[in-house]
Amino acid sequence: MAKNTATASRAQRSTGDATRQPTRRERRTLRQEAAVNAAFTLAEREGVAGLTMRRLGQELDVDAAVLYRLFRDKDELLLAVCERTIETIVTEVGEVPGDESWQDTLRRIAEATWQVQTRFPAITTLTFARTTGGPFEARLVELQLATLARSGLAPDQAVLYYRTFVDTSLGLCAHSAALSSLDPEVQEKDATAWTRIYAHLPADQYPATRAHIDHLGSVSGKLLYDTTMEAVISAIERAAAAV
Repeated sequence: MAKNTATASRAQRSTGDATRQPTRRERRTLRQEAAVNAAFTLAEREGVAGLTMRRLGQELDVDAAVLYRLFRDKDELLLAVCERTIETIVTEVGEVPGDESWQDTLRRIAEATWQVQTRFPAITTLTFARTTGGPFEARLVELQLATLARSGLAPDQAVLYYRTFVDTSLGLCAHSAALSSLDPEVQEKDATAWTRIYAHLPADQYPATRAHIDHLGSVSGKLLYDTTMEAVISAIERAAAAV
């Protein structure tokens, strides 16, 4: 996510030049950003359970009480962390070309969401279901609703399919994140279940399972994600055509 670079850039923007001292608000913002950066590092290194205010204070070499002067509580910190992932999605999507179809815009949003959310599995597990209310989330909501409006859907249908698109995308990202957060031996146990268990079920009792056994273990999380998001886009196309 290039967090250090992003923080340095914000610091340069806020201070203007080397001779002006940052204001109290600017110093607070920089400290909050440093805490969010450290929270990413801590959560991805130590997992979901590792992100506590006490451990974050140790990571920053400050007393946890300092963090409670920057954030009201841990939940406000988590929302700030979640907003940072959304900022990255918005940045990776970038501007929408004037000649881009609404379907391709949704595909690019889905791809950026997968890439960012699966890059940070612990953060995704902690925040995928949250609503930040922050400026980058607002920009992403606006982009997706505007994209769906281009399909010709009525407002109520646009909102329904907006929620369907977003919740499906984040749900599958969270599923992938939860699996990748398991201990390696547990991941291996799950991954080989098809060949260890299902491949040996009695064919007379489970004929359909045995007939598909060579393919059951070959579906990757990304293939499942792409197929599902295309199914959602197809559903939107059908709904728009019926308007």
